[in-house]
Amino acid sequence: MRPHRHEEFLVEIARALQAARSARGFLPAFAAMLSNRFPVARCFLYYKEAEGNSFRAYGADGDTGPLPLVREESCLVESFTGRREIMAAGPGTQMYFDLFDRDCDGLLTRNGVNLIIPLHARRYFRGLLLARADTQDGPGLRALVDAVQAAATMIIPLVEAERMEFENDKNYYRLFKFDRLVLLGQMAASLAHELRTPLTTVLFEAAAIKGLLDGDAAVMAAYEKINREVGRANQLIESLLVFSKFKDLHVSSFPLREFIERILGEIPARKVPAQVKIRVQAEEGIRVSSDGDRLKQVFINVLFNALEAMAGQESGTVEIRAYGEYDGLPKNNHHIIAICDTGPGIPDAIKNRVLEPFFTTKKEGTGLGLYISYSIMKTLKGDLEIHSSGQGTRVNLILPAR
Repeated sequence: MRPHRHEEFLVEIARALQAARSARGFLPAFAAMLSNRFPVARCFLYYKEAEGNSFRAYGADGDTGPLPLVREESCLVESFTGRREIMAAGPGTQMYFDLFDRDCDGLLTRNGVNLIIPLHARRYFRGLLLARADTQDGPGLRALVDAVQAAATMIIPLVEAERMEFENDKNYYRLFKFDRLVLLGQMAASLAHELRTPLTTVLFEAAAIKGLLDGDAAVMAAYEKINREVGRANQLIESLLVFSKFKDLHVSSFPLREFIERILGEIPARKVPAQVKIRVQAEEGIRVSSDGDRLKQVFINVLFNALEAMAGQESGTVEIRAYGEYDGLPKNNHHIIAICDTGPGIPDAIKNRVLEPFFTTKKEGTGLGLYISYSIMKTLKGDLEIHSSGQGTRVNLILPAR
């Protein structure tokens, strides 16, 4: 590619970025634009996900189907974190390609990848361009590398700025919601105590009426109904009191994988539908310092919600993942428990309401389960996030690593 053609390509990139709905939304088009401009049989881009510690493929599907996620700790990614030079397949580098291939289940061989270009901008390493190119064409290869690296300095800052803006908006919204939680907690405690007295009076008076009219079937039926509904109201009051009583935390250090396996071992078999399978994928060696009892309460509540979501299905899976997320400085490290189900997902119309107090779609529900769980995660200096689509729901329980 001649120098002026190089500049034309960067202008084309800049225009496409400006026209795209988002900087990350432009990434699939980047690989296609390279393929149109350079003599490469195919190329695709791996870019770091906004959440988690994995890299997602952008561009066309691979020669044998959709391209898989690549983990941050894989040899393919780790080898290029601090490396800015390209790697082309050849006698001196084939051993590295073989190592990367084994680590990524044959990704490179299946797609004929013989060229790897790391994507850096400023202090960011954010991805890799994998290509099947004519590595014997020295000038053409140099032009391709220069174009990719120049484009990376344009694309990466925009994607990262977009991600930071989204994180700032999310943090502001979380702070706003937490302020509401504190106020509602105080109101809940007052309301719960005030309701107990009249409900007790109702029960005493109903029992007195029952004693006076003993034997009347209609009165007996009415008494049973009053008793049942008052009991339900008391259950709601207890939930409100649990929510409002932020007792002292009892923090201890424990391994996350053993914590999950122990809780699963305590759950009665009848609570798990026969058609639902539970799978655990937890990284070894992750320890958290937290209140185990409160974290257990949240974990069980979210897990039972996932199981209930698949109750009417012929088959389903709940996948529980535990992993570390590392974003920049050590103080930003998090440990995450992700509980994923293959249920119908949360309808779009109510997605923004599932963490509201008293909102429920269950006939017998109080609408406080997720709300209390979210509050507990906040007291543990963590967070609770819900992501849902037609393929299922993922709930992330986020804990500080330290």
